[in-house]
Amino acid sequence: MKEYREVGLEREFFLLRKDRKDDISGIVEPIEFEFPADIFGFLVELRSEPWMHLNTVKMTWDIERSYWEHRADKFGMELVDLPYLEVPREKAEYFFNKYGGDIYEDLTKNIYNHEGSHHLGMFIDKNCDEALLTAGMHVHFSNRDETGKVINFTNDQIEDIVRYMDNVFEKEIKEGRRLAGEWEPKKHGFEYRSLPCNVDIYKVLKHSFKIIREI
Repeated sequence: MKEYREVGLEREFFLLRKDRKDDISGIVEPIEFEFPADIFGFLVELRSEPWMHLNTVKMTWDIERSYWEHRADKFGMELVDLPYLEVPREKAEYFFNKYGGDIYEDLTKNIYNHEGSHHLGMFIDKNCDEALLTAGMHVHFSNRDETGKVINFTNDQIEDIVRYMDNVFEKEIKEGRRLAGEWEPKKHGFEYRSLPCNVDIYKVLKHSFKIIREI
């Protein structure tokens, strides 16, 4: 039976006021301006359409980003693809408490069994005055048969994809202060979660389609 393997992108941005980009008060909660938002409230979350061809995914991504960039500009704001921001611990705790950071189950897995994850998009240490807010690029891999039924990837296939992406993007992961080896099961396939938000889109798509067609 013929298989249809698809890739989709989800990219997170900080929404900042242009006149206060260097001030922590410049961080805007996107839901207040009806931007598509991460569940934890401090990140804009934009998505492509999942598709079987690189150029189609890239086209839908470009349209999505262009629309929300223009909307941000209209309100004197900017979508910023910084992989992380260091903020006062109290600011991170504000987001954690306001958006219920303790009520969502962490489904993230790691092929290297690293401790911690980017589940919350933040790292808070009670012993430090600073906390880290993070923004990532998530790559969704899925597979269906010709009737549309989902074909689940095996654990070995998932590990092969994650390890391949880790190796290709080792430099970007390290510089973006991301955790290598992260993935999360989804209803339709799984999501690779180790990339920083500022990684090159074309490079991501090129290698995502390469590995998904090889496994």
